[in-house]
Amino acid sequence: MATDQESLGEPVEKITDLLAWGNDVDILELDKSGHPQQQWLHAHDGHVLPIQLKNWSNGFFSQSAREWRKALLDSFLPVGFPHSVSKDYLAYQMFDSLQAFFSTISSLLANRALLQGLGVGDASSSATFALLLTILKDAMSRIATIVFAHRFGLRIEPDAKRYRFLADLFNDSAFFLELYSPYLGSWGKVVALSTGEALRALCGVAAGASKAALSVHFARQDNLAELNAKEASQETAVGLIGLLVGTLVVKTIEDHSGVVVVMVLLVFAHLGMNYLGVRSVCMATLNRQRATILFEEYLKSGTVLSPEQVARRESIVFWSPIVRNLHGKKVVHIEFAENYGHAMSCPDAHDKVIIVDGANHTRFICSRVPGRLTPIKMLLWHGARPMDAIRAWFAAMEVAWLMGNDGAYTQKLDEMFCDAGVEGNGRKFSIAGKNRDSEFVPRFNSADLWSKLSGRGWDVEAQALETKAPVRLQIRRRRAKDA
Repeated sequence: MATDQESLGEPVEKITDLLAWGNDVDILELDKSGHPQQQWLHAHDGHVLPIQLKNWSNGFFSQSAREWRKALLDSFLPVGFPHSVSKDYLAYQMFDSLQAFFSTISSLLANRALLQGLGVGDASSSATFALLLTILKDAMSRIATIVFAHRFGLRIEPDAKRYRFLADLFNDSAFFLELYSPYLGSWGKVVALSTGEALRALCGVAAGASKAALSVHFARQDNLAELNAKEASQETAVGLIGLLVGTLVVKTIEDHSGVVVVMVLLVFAHLGMNYLGVRSVCMATLNRQRATILFEEYLKSGTVLSPEQVARRESIVFWSPIVRNLHGKKVVHIEFAENYGHAMSCPDAHDKVIIVDGANHTRFICSRVPGRLTPIKMLLWHGARPMDAIRAWFAAMEVAWLMGNDGAYTQKLDEMFCDAGVEGNGRKFSIAGKNRDSEFVPRFNSADLWSKLSGRGWDVEAQALETKAPVRLQIRRRRAKDA
């Protein structure tokens, strides 16, 4: 079978040809990214000997120690590390392992309280009560899983860092409910333990989905399955250490006040490590927050930030799609509409809606209501690409940027839109078209911007801006009814 080089017409030296002429042959094994992994000497007399690569040699370690070290790393890190994963993989996994360690100890303390809440060690408690409470907890967990997945399933991937942190916040809240359950009455135990189990179910959904999104980001050589397997190995090893330390903590600290103090410290350490972990992640796909940070800086200074620079400005928990104008005043709330009816709706039924058609998207802008933000809703056309979704978000931001502090249109916005008022069926709205005579060029359509985005490392072939079921528009002229 011909090799790839042969199929391209390039001459290739073959092992058999070199050996036939009595040559010794050096064989170099490379990983998928082209980095050397192992070297061999194939002598002309048929002997095959391994050769230690120079960059592996270390005078401090013996050869056997280096082999053990490599075997240990291969057990917990993806093959080809660090070239087979993104640059932020190691930092995230270090913090993730530390948070798993603290979480394991916290869970042991909470589990002891949970057993007490179920009646273990209490002569007045019945097995039937414990069984019914367990059934109720399990039912609450399943219901919470279904509801949360239905309500927030599409939001987790675009905001993976936020939901990864929130998952552990849910889990730690459940720990505290279980910790205090033994000191509550029968109904108090039912409410506390059922709520705790529901929170733990939310944690499972949020953590599982967000970890999947982060794993896709980390994987670089079609090694997603192996990366997840190695992460499971890391968590298992850290969990074993956490179990050993936690066993000592559980046996040593039995006083309730002491347990509470230790739990508070563990939870803060746990959440702190989780926060640092998600802060270290640097994603190159634009979601709503990253697109807002990026384009706002571009409007201010003409600078296109790198994914690393945007990551340092991201807010993990508290953020909403509210955009400021050039004076720093909050004027607009931006979102992708759920459907056409939602796009045409406004807070007040008497408000005017301005429809602005773009190349592959349409913006629906409600008129300014005193004391309220101006809603801008968007829908993409059928066949729109990820780049069109990004362009739609930038276009809405530029409208906000050019608005006055009271939300009124400025001269530049008047240059962008040429309004033609239409009224029908009791509802006022406008159809806005591009003013062909205008010399104003929107900055979101700048060719320089899109070339710089790719040059700075942003993936413009993907987008994570839509947090609800994606909707695409397709229109046709309606035929007039026959007289």
